Amino acid sequence: MSKEPLPTNVPEAQEGPIARFPWLTPRRMLLLLIGWMGLFALLSIAVANPFAAEPSASAPPDFARVMFLHGLLIGSAGLLSLLACSVLGLRSTHAQVWVLGGVLVATFLAAVGGIFDRSVPGSEVPMWIQIFGFFALDEILLALLIAIIAEWRRGRHELTIAASGLAAASMFAAALMGHLAGWILEFGTGFPAVIGTYLTGVGFASGDDFTGALVGSHSHDMAVAVMSFAVILVAVQFGYGALAGTARAVVRLGLGMVAVGVVAMTVMYLAMGFTTWGPPTLFVSGPGGANGIAGDDVVTGVFVMGGGVIVAAGLVMGRAVAARPVRIAALWAWILSFVTVVVAGFAIEMNEAYFGAGDPSAAGAAKDAVFTWFHQDIGLFVLPAVVLVMLAVERLTEVEHQAWIGWATIGGASIAFLGGLVYILVDPSTYGPGYVVSTAGLVVLGAALAGVLWWGAVGRPWHLHAPGPRHAPLVR
Repeated sequence: MSKEPLPTNVPEAQEGPIARFPWLTPRRMLLLLIGWMGLFALLSIAVANPFAAEPSASAPPDFARVMFLHGLLIGSAGLLSLLACSVLGLRSTHAQVWVLGGVLVATFLAAVGGIFDRSVPGSEVPMWIQIFGFFALDEILLALLIAIIAEWRRGRHELTIAASGLAAASMFAAALMGHLAGWILEFGTGFPAVIGTYLTGVGFASGDDFTGALVGSHSHDMAVAVMSFAVILVAVQFGYGALAGTARAVVRLGLGMVAVGVVAMTVMYLAMGFTTWGPPTLFVSGPGGANGIAGDDVVTGVFVMGGGVIVAAGLVMGRAVAARPVRIAALWAWILSFVTVVVAGFAIEMNEAYFGAGDPSAAGAAKDAVFTWFHQDIGLFVLPAVVLVMLAVERLTEVEHQAWIGWATIGGASIAFLGGLVYILVDPSTYGPGYVVSTAGLVVLGAALAGVLWWGAVGRPWHLHAPGPRHAPLVR
């Protein structure tokens, strides 16, 4: 692999690539997405408090809550896609147009449909509104993938380009599994008949088993693929291309682990979604083999999320984040996500005899139920979204405002994490101390988000098209 140059061909954030809609600029779309995500986070309080789409490890997901949550998650994927065009320096104007337009359509339709998509079958109109939003996300991912491949063919044989292409392909594969699961939920396994023939042939006992396998693989693959893409964007924007020596080697090691992890998990989740195969459980122990870490968790936790931690370590070694609170906040959010999902998750899996893995009669069942919510909604969704928002902050706000946003984000994420530990390990009661502290942390994060919107839009002169000496660089 050649040493990666800094991208020099990124269009300015205030330029609208769609001629008919000059007001639709990447900058405004980034701010709209951040505000939209904040709005949906507030709206989720009315849906469930805490969100708790899966109230226990063994409970089937609540369809209405999951489809509502897609309104928030599509916004995160849109934020990722917009940032990818700029951070990676994708030169395809067609990709910029299709990504920008697709993000607008996907975010709006998936969110509006998700508010009213309550059951399947039965909510056909909102369901199809949301489905068109999902199709728009497919278009975004395809446009990104084609543009990334074009960069490779132009001679950018770089680790970050290769890894980002793998991440985009994995996200697209996850989306296809979600589409098939939704089709079966709506139309059953008899239309077309090949679906029923296939699931019987590979050993599924029922259509429910097939859709369960698809939904589980879809959700796990999509969440971790988004996280892997976020790590790559962090490395590029925070100056990986300018590093040298040990720091560069450490970042490359982390990025290599992420790339390998993405390939391995994608193959694994496709096999888990389309067959009855399941990965082996490792480190089995306890009565009846109750304890043990799922094989797919090892791949995603060690290679993808662990690789991200190594990338963060290399960036710190190279002083790429020194005295820059927004960058520190991004890396800190990633580390907290790793500790929440991987460290705490592995610890619980190795003590399932106590936590129960969804068994309501287990001694630690209440704590396990809280962890099911916390590791998913906070560890896999909120904290990675914070990483993406911090990337956007560097490109949207003036330097003098970034310190407040960065430190508020660090404080909020830390308080939410500490509250989560109390909530899971000490007192799992709703409205107990853990709930109160973790909620306080999320409120602080919300305040930081409000600061991003204020200083990125209302409080920033819109005539500033390019970064001046008082502004963060739009490109690194």
